[in-house]
Amino acid sequence: MAGFKNLREYADAEDMGQYHVTGFRKAVSSTATTTSAWIDYSYFPGAPAANFYASSPLEAAEVDPTRGISVPSVSPKTQWLRDLKMMSAASGTTSVVNGRQQVILADLLLYYPFVDTDAVGEQQDMVNTVTIPRYQYGQVIAVGQSAASTTGQFTFSYTNQDGVAGRTSQNHFTFAVAGGGQVVASSVGSATSYHPFLALQAGDYGVQSIESVTFTAGGGGLMALVIVHPLLTAYMTQEARRSTTDSFGACNQFASIINNRPQQIKDGAVLDIFAAGHAGSLASSILAGVIETTWN
Repeated sequence: MAGFKNLREYADAEDMGQYHVTGFRKAVSSTATTTSAWIDYSYFPGAPAANFYASSPLEAAEVDPTRGISVPSVSPKTQWLRDLKMMSAASGTTSVVNGRQQVILADLLLYYPFVDTDAVGEQQDMVNTVTIPRYQYGQVIAVGQSAASTTGQFTFSYTNQDGVAGRTSQNHFTFAVAGGGQVVASSVGSATSYHPFLALQAGDYGVQSIESVTFTAGGGGLMALVIVHPLLTAYMTQEARRSTTDSFGACNQFASIINNRPQQIKDGAVLDIFAAGHAGSLASSILAGVIETTWN
């Protein structure tokens, strides 16, 4: 880890005040979500405020930093993810619908809003007026911006991690969703196998920009293509529930130095959490937690 000579310095940074802690709380809407499919927590209200990817259609844009989980700018020092604590709160006293969430903490880099999933056979050309910030490339997630009524299919043209333009993604299926904020592209195999990231042309592992999108089957809605940099993947095994007589559940803690190699948090980062609920719909559930970063 650049900036820390050894683990002792890493441990001592907190005692020296070289850390930042920020909380977040997001409340999923009452609209049903699909079991094992992914959602984008930034899309829902709470703290930070909801992020709807609302700007000029098909034009590359950066997410407003106030829509991400707050972290400080520490340049010229180097900041690292130290710890992530999260608690999932059920929507009812006996509900288990939002337990067992797989989560991805990511930095939102660029997005292309209001892709029309019903524009079958029409090449929707993107406008790249800004370039990808903070990283050379990222992964692509398709976030629904409205309800979608049916199964669609699409590919997208992009510039890969090496700056080679005109690359073509694999064919992806979308699926019906009841509202925005849900990841609508499932996989390259079917509309019932759910994955967060879109699959690229063979040999590619990153995207710098997106050039166009073409649907061969209509999906019945709108979506944003979002380029992200994943920072931490974890699995929440418990939720907090309360009945009239007792309460149970626990906060899930992920110390990055234990659960994953500590990841750098770059100045200007717009942090977001994506999640897949494997026990049922996440509708009306709450995700609350804190993120701690450190530097020297």
